Amino acid sequence: MRAIQKYLPKPRHTEIHRIYVQASPEQAWEIARHFDASDIPWVKLLFDIRTLPEKFTGKEQAPESTGVSVDQVVSDGTGFMLLTEVPGREVVVGSVGQFWHLNIPFAEVSPDAFRDFEAPGWGKLAWAISVEPYQDGSTVSLELRTTATDERSWDKLSKYYRIIGIGSRLIRNSAMKHFEAVLGKMQAPDPDTLPLPGDEIIPDTNYAITHQVAIEAPPSIVWPYLMQLGCDRAGWYSIDLLDHGGAPSIDYLKPEWTDRQPGDRLAATPAQDDFFEVYQVSKNNFFVIGGEAEKASGVLKPFKMTWAFVLEPIGADATRLIVRAKMKSAPKWAEWLAGYVFYPPVHSLMTGVQLKTIKQIAERDAQLRGSTVPLELV
Repeated sequence: MRAIQKYLPKPRHTEIHRIYVQASPEQAWEIARHFDASDIPWVKLLFDIRTLPEKFTGKEQAPESTGVSVDQVVSDGTGFMLLTEVPGREVVVGSVGQFWHLNIPFAEVSPDAFRDFEAPGWGKLAWAISVEPYQDGSTVSLELRTTATDERSWDKLSKYYRIIGIGSRLIRNSAMKHFEAVLGKMQAPDPDTLPLPGDEIIPDTNYAITHQVAIEAPPSIVWPYLMQLGCDRAGWYSIDLLDHGGAPSIDYLKPEWTDRQPGDRLAATPAQDDFFEVYQVSKNNFFVIGGEAEKASGVLKPFKMTWAFVLEPIGADATRLIVRAKMKSAPKWAEWLAGYVFYPPVHSLMTGVQLKTIKQIAERDAQLRGSTVPLELV
């Protein structure tokens, strides 16, 4: 579990920017941890503009700093604090303040009290830089979480962030572009050419469609939702009006739907008159289903298809979900029509919604973890 989760669980708003670089984790950490945002001229200008109200009102200011690095941001008098640092892996910065004021009042809160601080009238934010090994290089993520101690404060913070968030995102995007330039951007493989489990079931077809999505949750959180796929369980997490009889897909986990076994039948339709067969299952790794003509009505014969869901860990706390559908049919003109004309737009639409929905609910579940984890376990 990432350290920021233990200090600001249940965030009301989260933004995560993740990149993949060629450098080793040690090199990536050295650059990311000690990055000075003032090296980007327009970023330094934004910070200078933010302090203008203090200068005009004569409010006592923090000692002048020539840079905008983690260590300088958490220095005395800034209102920000170092919540925790796992050397070589993650550093977390936090603040409690009324950020919507021109002259921001900050609450005096220690790192140990940050998570449980709930006095009304305050906004809370935490951001983290983390580095983990990935393939032959590293993944670097920059995460921002915000919340407030009451609804009125959240309303104020939300309105404030609609404006300040524009500059905040630009700063984070610029920082990540800088990291990519210095550390070397990792070239991602073409998902269409990746060998995936289940490919061997229909090895000789040109009709395959692959989609993927990065999910900020570990495979152990994503996997149970794959086990709930099907009209005999939670639905398809896609356009329910089209594939689930209009009934909303169930967006929570049910303990009786924890697994599938090869040979199981998985209902393809709300009427449960068509079924997929479960071909392969490897917990927290991959799930392959499919069907043939005699097992599905209303399709050209002969017909065979597979549908693979593959989970690739991204570091220790994120996942890439890769989905591939393959098919073959006869006669050849009908196979071409289905494979190039009919199925691609329909499948892409439905799968796009499906992946977005699974991403949303898995990330929601991930952010609800650790609400009662003692800080001494960080």
